[in-house]
Amino acid sequence: MTPSILGCAELYGRLRYVTNHAGAQRRTHPPAGTSTASAFDDHDPLGLHGHVLQDLGATPEYLDGFTGASAGYPAFGFRLTEKAARLARLSEEFEASWTWGDAIRAAASLAHQIDDAEDDQVLGDMALLAVARHVGRQHPPEMTPLPGWTPPDTPLFLDGYPATLFGHVAADLRVDAVTATCTRETQAVTLFRSLGWRLTPRAEALADAVQHYEANGLRWPDAIAAAAKTDVTHLERHNWDR
Repeated sequence: MTPSILGCAELYGRLRYVTNHAGAQRRTHPPAGTSTASAFDDHDPLGLHGHVLQDLGATPEYLDGFTGASAGYPAFGFRLTEKAARLARLSEEFEASWTWGDAIRAAASLAHQIDDAEDDQVLGDMALLAVARHVGRQHPPEMTPLPGWTPPDTPLFLDGYPATLFGHVAADLRVDAVTATCTRETQAVTLFRSLGWRLTPRAEALADAVQHYEANGLRWPDAIAAAAKTDVTHLERHNWDR
């Protein structure tokens, strides 16, 4: 079997998918000094990477013998890039004592000290959707643009800062803000392509749909939800597009 390559952006999106559904405050282990019983609601022994592997198709039997991310992905047929391996290793270390949201944030920050390989900038639709939903949740409804605030000709970045929903998505994926500002690009797909990223066709369809709804006055969470329901992307299925 030829292993599939799992890059940093795709793994990051899959981790965000897990916390979007399970909650960023979820823990693999109870906090120190807390009994398992009292921490039950926030305690999930399957762990971050167990959930990612489950979404990749791992069976309960496989997960019963799961010994950690470093060995778990290759054993299941996924070779991690150097950067993705660092993200996996650090997030697994941090989740031993932190919430999943904190573990991912800290691990992603440290992983990005390594330069991208080509496969680190490959992104499928479900991973991109997960990052968009994560970004939307970081900006409460009262902080999202008012209807009509984001006309179609608004650049994704202005003066080094994200100015639209997909500007914030790109920033969360660690796109260089200075370079992105210089492009004056208004379309997410074009920006990603110009910076060497490879989005799958369904990921590009998702980005276009979100920007369409945003430009038509929908608040960010509503624009994301509307795009996720479009027939062209089939995004609500557990069918990861890679």
